[in-house]
Amino acid sequence: MRTSKWSRTSGFTLVEVITAIGIIGALIGLSLPAVQRARESARAASCQNNLRNVAVALHSFVAARGAFPVGCDALGGTQNAWSAKLLPYLEEHAIAGQFDYRQAWNSAANQTAAGLDVQIYVCPSSLLRSPGKQDYGGVMGTALLALKPGMGPKDAFGCGVLITTSSQQATAVTPARISDGLSQTLCVGESSDRAGASSSLWACGLNCFSQNDPYVDMDDVGSLHSEHPTGAHGLFADGHVRLLDDAVNPAILGSICTRNGNEIPGSGEVPVSSVFLQ
Repeated sequence: MRTSKWSRTSGFTLVEVITAIGIIGALIGLSLPAVQRARESARAASCQNNLRNVAVALHSFVAARGAFPVGCDALGGTQNAWSAKLLPYLEEHAIAGQFDYRQAWNSAANQTAAGLDVQIYVCPSSLLRSPGKQDYGGVMGTALLALKPGMGPKDAFGCGVLITTSSQQATAVTPARISDGLSQTLCVGESSDRAGASSSLWACGLNCFSQNDPYVDMDDVGSLHSEHPTGAHGLFADGHVRLLDDAVNPAILGSICTRNGNEIPGSGEVPVSSVFLQ
């Protein structure tokens, strides 16, 4: 009888398996940062789109009312925010219909509405989530330009566009009062994940801030701050949106937060390119 030959089966050795796993792990490690960058790029684009929608709503408000909304209605006693007044212009009619603008933002009448989410007001890169959250604040002034403290039109906390009403400034800012130029004046900026319940809500006017930090992203309390890796987005009064770099010059940063500072002699404007000076 003829004997049959044993056939040898082929396969991977242990060394080959370990090598293959190592190569796959290395490829994943190399691709992960690229994936994260792509995701952040998408989130940043969505954040910019949020502010562009806010810009359209702001200009619709100005066209209807003749002035920008007040940042915080403190003089009226409600402390209702600019962002609450924009709801009808953002097609958030359902929420606006539940909000009683004659009452304080934190009154019993507004308790339910103030806790509702408005997605346009939430930056996708922000880390915290809470009812009624707001990641964009109205810019009411700056303490970077040696202006005296106060709420007046030439004071540190009243020289912006979305002001807090007071005895020194009882009415909203009109486009004509932005003498530095609409394209050179910041009116809304990212201030993500702020500490404090009221300052992080779209209903409350305390979400407005004065830019006191000399640089963007120094902290998360009452200044320009985001979770984007290189800066924070800002909406200018003419409707355009820009990323304000972490290393923007403090003098430039302060000057774009005022509406009437005439910081550049002879022009009263800040060149767009200078916003990005290192």
